[in-house]
This record gives sequence, structure tokens and C-alpha cells, in this order.
Amino acid sequence: MTSGSRRVLLYWVLLLLPTLAVGGGVLWLLGREQARLNEQTRMAAETRREAVGARARLIAENVELLVGDVQSGLMTTLREAPVGNAREPFLAEWRKTNPLVRDTFVVAGDPAVQSGAKKPAWLDRLVAQGAPWASHTVAQAVLVESQAQAFSQASNNALQVSNTRYNLQEISKLKGGFVPPAERTGWLPWREGGALHVIGWREQGDGAVVGVEVQLKQVAAGLGDVLPEGREPGEVYELREIGGAVYQQKALSSYDRAVSARAPLITVPISEAVLPGWEVAGFLAEVPERISSGVLFTLSAVLAGGLVAAILVGGTLLMWQARRSEEEAVRKISFVANVSHEFKTPLTTIRLYSELLEQERVPEAAKRADYLRTIGRETQRLARLVNNVLDFSRLEQGRKRFENVELDLAAELGRLLDTHAPRVSESGLVLHRELPATPLMARTDRDAVGQILINLLDNACKYAAAGGEVTVSLGSSSSEPACHLISDKPVRAVIRVADRGPGVPGAHRGRIFEKFHRVDDTLTTEKGGAGLGLSIARQLARGLGGELRYEERPGGGAVFVLTLP
Repeated sequence: MTSGSRRVLLYWVLLLLPTLAVGGGVLWLLGREQARLNEQTRMAAETRREAVGARARLIAENVELLVGDVQSGLMTTLREAPVGNAREPFLAEWRKTNPLVRDTFVVAGDPAVQSGAKKPAWLDRLVAQGAPWASHTVAQAVLVESQAQAFSQASNNALQVSNTRYNLQEISKLKGGFVPPAERTGWLPWREGGALHVIGWREQGDGAVVGVEVQLKQVAAGLGDVLPEGREPGEVYELREIGGAVYQQKALSSYDRAVSARAPLITVPISEAVLPGWEVAGFLAEVPERISSGVLFTLSAVLAGGLVAAILVGGTLLMWQARRSEEEAVRKISFVANVSHEFKTPLTTIRLYSELLEQERVPEAAKRADYLRTIGRETQRLARLVNNVLDFSRLEQGRKRFENVELDLAAELGRLLDTHAPRVSESGLVLHRELPATPLMARTDRDAVGQILINLLDNACKYAAAGGEVTVSLGSSSSEPACHLISDKPVRAVIRVADRGPGVPGAHRGRIFEKFHRVDDTLTTEKGGAGLGLSIARQLARGLGGELRYEERPGGGAVFVLTLP
């Protein structure tokens, strides 16, 4: 690892560790915040449920109190019922004028005999089962004996509270400490065949029992006011019989109706002494969260993770760019060294042979001619190196300009091959030509095509001399089926340079067209070069609107395929 690579790695570690620490700290804080939000949500939901339960119990108490007041008022009127013949007309008139009275009755003697007033259908069955007034034990009776006894009877039961209120009012009217005799009176909730009857009764002084049945429907209709008006969203309260709703708050929204269709959160039964079988049901929708804590944690974690990822990705890109710049610098240093070596070799040869000729130290004419050919060959080699360097510079800076002209590729390739045939032959290769007899016209840049072909032939002379032959062929995509996938254009010119050399190793095939890339990039390699020939050739091909690619040659060797419009 170079010093530059170590510095880049150190900077990366210095960036990575604080970033991971910050990311871990953010996630820890988010976890604590999520726990806090979860606890707040749980407490809010618990408080909401407790509030619904408290409201339901308050509604039940208010119902018991109101029904107790109704019963107390009806019992007050029942106490005012006259004795004797005036009793029945009084009860009949009361039944007609009071909407809270469903029926009245009179029971005289034992067994029960009704005189006058209409007899309720259920009365005989109640008496047969044992009416409370038929014995000396008074069910739910309030015995008014003294002020202290009245206070001791008071309890949380709404009915008893209402009766106690009445009794205290009566006691407050007493004069001289007189206490009236105890009277037998009470209320009886009685269910028959699924129907509820709430019956109040009082034994009069002549032994007759007068009674009243409460009109429950009218009472239930009047109890709607005990249901809260200012409800919280998602709260619904119903006053209903167990198993069937009797009354529910009016003007429910569709959301509230959906809430009331669920199982109730709490049910509070009404006192058995007031309305047995009735209950107050409280419903509560799921406590809505403005944003779920899990969603909040996920979003926050995603944002924090995105920030950490952005820092890491940015650091990675910087590190990659730094490594790439370092590799680019190393390649350029290697390129300069290789180019200098490549320039030095032909220059040294040219200088040596030219000095020998200048000093006339070569007397033989044949040897002088050979030296001149060598000088010419090295000059061409130097010219190719200079052209490659200049083309590379222009291509890198985007200053390469192409002059496209109508060109007969068959004739141009023939001319180029004639020019470079001696060098190919000197490399030990036999040059085969497969050119069409008829012109193959293309609009392209003459110099660029020549540069591409020279680079391909130069590679064949360097690396495929052991193969003994190189073949240059020209055709069109219509006559070369294997090439028709290169472009969607109907016809393209195809130039193929094939040799019988060792080919390109598999590990290098994907990189042979990269700049500065060489299979053997050491200065001591037997084959010189700067690693620019194939890279320049492909860039020139693409600049002409074509492509240059590599293929394996059946039977061994390499094939470079150039396609042009």
C-alpha cells in the first residue's frame, strides 16, 4: 500500500468512526423517545378509558336519581289517594292525566279483590306469586319512625335517597314532636315474560292497597338528557336494556354509529331496586394517535440512516476519487516513463545509424541501404508514437475534429496495407488481404481510419508475430451476419484485423481498451508501448460514429472488429 493509499484509508477511518458514533447516538435517542411516546400514549389511552368509565357510572347514578325522583313524586300522589268511594275516581283521573302513569290498581282484603277500577292483566299473577303487601314483611319499605331513623335509612341507593328526602320533608313539618304511625309502602320491580313492570304500592288505613305502574317508555324518553352532550370524539353512551338498546344519544355521526356497533368498553347496571335489567353502556374508539410512535421511530430512523448513509457514500466517493486520482497519477508517471523509453529507443537508433553514415564508416552499399531503411522504419515508429500522444491529448480535451469525406474504403485500405506491408513482413508476419473488388463507399475521416488500422497492425506485429500471419478483411454488415447487432442502421462497413497470436488473457479482455492499460506494464518488458493504442483506436472509432471490439478467433488468435457507418 502506497503512502497516498494509507492517507486515504486514514481519512476514511476518521470519517467512518464519528459517523457511526453519531448514527448510533441518534438511534439510541430515537429509541428513548419512542419509549417515552409509547408511555405517553399508554397513559393517555388509560386516562381516556377511565374517563369513559367515570362518565358511564355518573350517568347510571343520574338515571337512578331521576327515576328515584319520579318514584318519590308518584308515591307522594299515591299517599294523597282518598279512602272509600272517592279513591277509584281519583286513581282513574290520575291515570289519564299523568303521562308517567301506565296503570293504577286497588287491592282490598285477602285474597285480592279489585273494586271499580280496571284491573291490570298481571295483577292476579303477581298476587299469586306473593305480593309484598300480602305479608307483614315489607319489601323495600321505608318506615318513618323518627328523624334519626330517617337519617339512618339514607344510603347511596337512589331510591332510598329519594324516599329519605321525602321523609325528611315530612318530619320537618311535624309540630310538638309528634311522630305519625309507621305506614306500609314500597316499590316493586317485577319482570314477567320479558316485560318489566315497576310498581309502587301503599297500604291505606282501611286495609286496602292502592298501587301505580310506571310508564317506562315515557321515563326512558325523558332520560336522554342525562347522556352527555359535549362528548369527546370516539365516545358513545347508551341507556339500554341488557340485550337490546332502549335509548341512545341522538344525532350520532356515521363514525359514532360505527363505534357503537362494537363491544362496549364498560357497562354499568342500573340498581336492581330502580330499573333491573337496564344498563349504561360506554363505547370508546381506539385512541387515535396523531402519528404512531412506531411510524415516527421508523421515519426518524430512515432520516438518520439516510444522513449517515449520505456521509458514508460521500466519504466513499471521495475516497474512490482520491484512489482513482492516485492511480491516474501512477499511470501517468508510468505513461511518461514508457513514452520516454519508447521515444528513446528509435531516437538512439536513428542517431547511431545517421552518425555512422555521416562519418562514412560504412563502405558497403548494401549495408548503407539497410541502415537507411532502419532509420526510415524508426522514424515511422517515432511518428506513430507522436501521433498517438497528440491524438490522446486532443481526445482527452475534446478538441479532436474529424473531417468526413466520401471515401472508397477498399482503395484506402489497399493503399495503407501497401505502405505498411514491409514493416509487417519484417516482423515475421504474412499479410493476407480480403478486400472487395468493387468500391465500398463511406463518409468518414481518412486520417482517423488510417490511425486505427496502423494501431491494430502495430499490435499484431508486437504481440502476434509468433502466429506467422495477419489478415485484414473488409465487408459490410449485410454480408457479415455476426455484426448486424452492432447498430440498428441497415448497412455498416466492417473491417476485421485477425491474427494467430496468443490472444488476450481473460482477465484483461474487459480492460484492453482502457487508457494506459497493458498486459505487461513493466519497463523491462520485451514489447514496448504506452498502453494508448487500443484506447485511442476505440475513441476514434466512436468519434466516427462506429465501434471497435475484440473477439476470439476460432482456432486461436485475436480479431479486432471495426465498424463504420
